[in-house]
Amino acid sequence: MNSYDFEQLNEFFTIKPEGNEIFRVLKKLIDFDSAYIFFVNPLHLEYSYNPREIDIENIKEPYLKENLSVKNTVFGILIITGKEFSEHDQRIFKICASIISNITKDIEISKIIKMQVEALREGYEKVQESNRKILEAEKVKSNFLSHISHELRTPLNSILGFSDMLEKEFVGKLNEKQKEYINDIQTAGLHLLGMINEILDMSKIEANAVKLNLRTFDINQVVLETINIIQPLAAKKKLNLTTDIKDFEIKADYQKIQQILFNLLSNAIKFTPQNGKITVKARKDNKNITISVQDNGIGIDKKYHKKIFEKFEQFAQQNESSTGLGLAITKELVKLHNGKIKVKSEPSSGSTFTISLPVVI
Repeated sequence: MNSYDFEQLNEFFTIKPEGNEIFRVLKKLIDFDSAYIFFVNPLHLEYSYNPREIDIENIKEPYLKENLSVKNTVFGILIITGKEFSEHDQRIFKICASIISNITKDIEISKIIKMQVEALREGYEKVQESNRKILEAEKVKSNFLSHISHELRTPLNSILGFSDMLEKEFVGKLNEKQKEYINDIQTAGLHLLGMINEILDMSKIEANAVKLNLRTFDINQVVLETINIIQPLAAKKKLNLTTDIKDFEIKADYQKIQQILFNLLSNAIKFTPQNGKITVKARKDNKNITISVQDNGIGIDKKYHKKIFEKFEQFAQQNESSTGLGLAITKELVKLHNGKIKVKSEPSSGSTFTISLPVVI
């Protein structure tokens, strides 16, 4: 059984301020020859000295013995040996044993706290390292996507340029079948170019490389210009594009606001059936500017309302190919203006996407 004699015990309890006097006081109050603690359950305490092996059965009487415990768990036995001990000696001995138990409890609590703090520190460092690796991986991914997108866009622009020359019959007349094929090439090429541009935009956003160029402009100007750009897509489905705008000026990044409107209108056109209706509304009060795009299309189930603004997310009703980045980019561009975006929609009841921007950005 592990045990510690008087000098070792005095060394052990100097850890606590009151500990370095405990055995000296005990020695003054009680005349004894030797003092020992037998650790029968040391509560995982670590000691900096080697215990001596002593058999408790061989300790000669007379002696006083008292259990040492923490939270009703006995961790050791305190024993003093010597002369005959009086009742006064026994009372003093019990008090000392209780004090030793409390000191040991405090030491144990301190060690547990130290271990927990160390575990938390190690856990924090692991989380920090994990976050660093995640950020590094995100950076590598963004750089890769940006590089690949640039590499794809260059030959794609050449394909679109040559197909445009063929369509305009710069190199000779085309029959109807050839015109159809050229049109298919251009449609697919433009669609792919749009997807590549979305990937590039998201890469720039993730790299914090997008800066706002703020200027004051008329809200009607940016809305009507965007509608003119996107009108051919709406015309193919015979959609009615209308506006309901109170004329006012806005201070923002013109190109970014136009991109936001283009993304929302493209989305509305994509999911609105033939002969449907799309309306752009804009209002301004003392604090906020609100711009909404409303359609009478297929609508979106409520369970997808948050997901559709996440990267590469699409909802179940979506049956057209896309990157799933359009609304995610839109959300980030709105956030750059310190604004918010929300959707109100139900299946078969159309959708209304509304952005809210502060008057002063």
